[in-house]
Parts: sequence; structure tokens; C-alpha cells
Amino acid sequence: MAKTVEIKIPEDIEFRVIGNVFGVLIASAGLLAGEMLRQRSFDYWLEDIVPLLILIWSGFRLFRNFLSTMNAYHDVPSQAMGSASGTSRIQGEKVIAGHIAAKPSYSADKVVEEVAKRIEAQKADALKKNKFTN
Repeated sequence: MAKTVEIKIPEDIEFRVIGNVFGVLIASAGLLAGEMLRQRSFDYWLEDIVPLLILIWSGFRLFRNFLSTMNAYHDVPSQAMGSASGTSRIQGEKVIAGHIAAKPSYSADKVVEEVAKRIEAQKADALKKNKFTN
């Protein structure tokens, strides 16, 4: 008989971790703006009790979520972790490489001829337009 291991990982573990990280950041900002840092003394800890409690609570939850996730992934067998196991192999396909057409090269005479043709065509169009408007 094969032993089945069932691992329960919450589906929203990423959101919990992100939420706890933001809680730690907000509590740290509260402590930085608090009386203890302003007065540079631990005697004012009672005035900064709310940020301290939020920091402790969020830090504990962040640490707990991190440890539970790492323990859960540590217990997962290595074959189940990777989808590419030894039984399935990726085989290459034969592909015909595409060819890009060579860039056409124009001689100076050919360029002059094409420009002359365009200028004559534009002159002819201008003459047609002038005949119909007069």
C-alpha cells in the first residue's frame, strides 16, 4: 500500500503574506512617527502601544505563515513538484528556416529615371486639374 500524504496549503497564502507585510510596514511607519523616536527614549513606549501591538501581531502572523508554507512545501515529494518528469520528454521538430528577400539595390541611373517619371506624372495631373477648373 502506498502512503498518501495530504498537505493543506491555504489558497490565499499569498494574500495573507502580502497583508501581513503591509501591516508590518504600517506599524513601522507608526513607530517612526511616534513619541519613542521623537524623544529618543524607551520611556514613552506606552504612547506608542498601538503601533507596537500591530507590529508584534503582524510580525508573528507573517512568521507563522512563512514557516507553515515552507514546511508544507518541504514535505511535498519532489516528483509532484515538477511537471517535467523522466517519463515525458520534449522532442524537437524539424522546422524550415524562413528566408528574407534580399534588399533590392538601385543604380543611380534607375533612381534618376524613376524620379523623372514621377515628376512628369505630377505635371500631367496638374495640367489636367487646371484644364477642368478654367
